[in-house]
Amino acid sequence: MLNVRYYKDYRHNYLIMEDNGALTENVYQRKMISENKIRGLLPVSEKNINGELLLYYEITSRQSMKSLYAMKKIGMEQLKSLFLQLRTVGDALQKYLLDESCLVLAPEYIFQNVETGEASFLYYPDPEEGTLQDFIDFLVEKVDGEDGEAVETVYRIADLVQREQFVLDEILKWFQDDYDRKKPEETQPKEIFMPVKTEPEPPLQEEKKKNRLKKLMPTAGVCIAGMGLLIYVVCCYQLSYREWIYVAGGFGLIVIIAVCAVSWYLFPFFAKGEKERKQGSEQRREPVQEIQNWDQENAPSLREVGNTVYVPWTESCENKLYGTDRKNKYHIDLSRLPLTVGKLPGAVDMVLEEPSVSRMHARFTKTGSAVYITDLNSTNGTFRNGMRLAPNACEIIEPGDEIKIGKLNFIYR
Repeated sequence: MLNVRYYKDYRHNYLIMEDNGALTENVYQRKMISENKIRGLLPVSEKNINGELLLYYEITSRQSMKSLYAMKKIGMEQLKSLFLQLRTVGDALQKYLLDESCLVLAPEYIFQNVETGEASFLYYPDPEEGTLQDFIDFLVEKVDGEDGEAVETVYRIADLVQREQFVLDEILKWFQDDYDRKKPEETQPKEIFMPVKTEPEPPLQEEKKKNRLKKLMPTAGVCIAGMGLLIYVVCCYQLSYREWIYVAGGFGLIVIIAVCAVSWYLFPFFAKGEKERKQGSEQRREPVQEIQNWDQENAPSLREVGNTVYVPWTESCENKLYGTDRKNKYHIDLSRLPLTVGKLPGAVDMVLEEPSVSRMHARFTKTGSAVYITDLNSTNGTFRNGMRLAPNACEIIEPGDEIKIGKLNFIYR
């Protein structure tokens, strides 16, 4: 049984694996994974604290598959991507003479980047759990029943695993062969870093820019010629005090003309940029209005005292989180659970557009009549009554509890 706990410092989240005896015995494997950056494996560092040997796996900005697919299904595209990445990890392990059977394939120890889908696997010498069978059982449970190809593939894999002579490379080779048969443009894996697309300027705008630059050229020529003449006079003639004043005035006049000309040329572009920034800020504010979803008829009256907003109890407030400061206009309806909140559209059920909120920040679940909150390995943390939840820790919440998600403050009613 693996002894696992989670730890968070100011900038990083870690999964800490304690020594069950395997770390002391397998020095080579331990040193290879901690002193090398192996593609597809979670970055790991070795620490010895009070005589106890620990492995710190960095899981910052990653979610476990168990958490990521708690409320959604796995389709064929995700399946292909996962097994192709697993093959890449297998090839990397061979280069370092590491045993593939030491990959912990339990879904709670396979972490994915929620934006790119890039998977990172946990390697631990002699793991004692997280076998391939555990991984296949998870896929069978979470496969999208409406994706016929995915269902057929998962059950085919499950059948292969039951064979006595089965090896993992059979599945990986099958996916690789299928990948190679596809057109490159159809099977190109997602980029880890998404470049920002810039649209080319319309031809008309480009032509206007060129015409404006042509008009500026004569003025620039005059300024350069005048500056050259003044420099020549200064260098070749001995000037009196009054003549120096004239030369200085000439320099100043040329500088003023040059500044005015450049300002005339650049003004339309600054004006255009300011207009685009205003439009962009208006567009960013629009989704917030949609997400707020504030029920004005049933919402309780608010009484502000300083920066605190007191929300009186009403029957219509049950199972809701209400914002308790002026800037936080969100309220979270907990009548339909489970519910995941964060700032990444498509990956969460409710988007909170706040910089301090992580892409997948927290999840609300229900067992019986009790409501629970779980921190999803967030950067700025989830708090209940001022106490920070440990990463992936689940705690019950009760009416009157103060919940903090990033910098957003709520009260549970």
